[in-house]
Amino acid sequence: MTESDSNFCVISAIRYDPSLVFPGSPPAVDAEQFDDCKAALDPRLFFLFPRHVFRLNAAHEFFWPEISKVKGKVVTPEALLTALYEAVPAPDKCWRLRPVVSKDGHIRVEAYETDPRSDLFSGLRDDTKPETSWVVYLDSESTPQSSITMFKTTNRDPYIAARERVLPPGLPIRGTVEVLLFNKKGQVTEGSLTNVAFWRNGEWITPSSNEIGGLRGAVKAELLDRGLLREMKDEEAVLKDSIQDGEKVLLLNGIQGVTCGYVRLGPYRD
Repeated sequence: MTESDSNFCVISAIRYDPSLVFPGSPPAVDAEQFDDCKAALDPRLFFLFPRHVFRLNAAHEFFWPEISKVKGKVVTPEALLTALYEAVPAPDKCWRLRPVVSKDGHIRVEAYETDPRSDLFSGLRDDTKPETSWVVYLDSESTPQSSITMFKTTNRDPYIAARERVLPPGLPIRGTVEVLLFNKKGQVTEGSLTNVAFWRNGEWITPSSNEIGGLRGAVKAELLDRGLLREMKDEEAVLKDSIQDGEKVLLLNGIQGVTCGYVRLGPYRD
């Protein structure tokens, strides 16, 4: 599937989480409170919402610049929020929302229930343990860098292929198992489901999407702006052969926030 395909769209993955506005376990939100937020188009129920607006527009402009020249930003905050609110099946649960934006700017949203998380930045803490964290494997082949790995689109082929090479058939795509991708130079770029960061010389560093490769993720951008991550340059790239068994890796995405995983070298095992 390519940008010339009529089914090709740009996408994002946005977490709806009532605890972002209504703290509690489970979050104390009822239909009336949700309707009030919906009427006001309150963005706070959607994790890092402004970054998703920016990312969707940036991707759309990249693939279809001729449309952006005429229409400007095709995804407005109001249009996206309206579509997201309409897609939430039950306001008291957490949802993985997948806005799909077509070439002409039409927005549709898919919804999948996801687990509650009390701290969307928990991976930054020092108290994580291998037995309660993600397991991270290394891909067996390189993944060429392209516009498909720079922007999130409906073409997920490179990521599906990486997981199929390493993981057994039927393993849930949203399970706590990740696969690290690397480019032709052997430089680690990202995970099949996440952006990644490594602890080097007293700081967390993440591959530069421009210089090394990997998705321009919303959580990655947030942590960079907060000064909690630094983008590594080409000469600082983490080589696949330098990854250590048991090494801790930060995993970043718009649904789980910041989690962590521990590397397990070798073939998959339960």
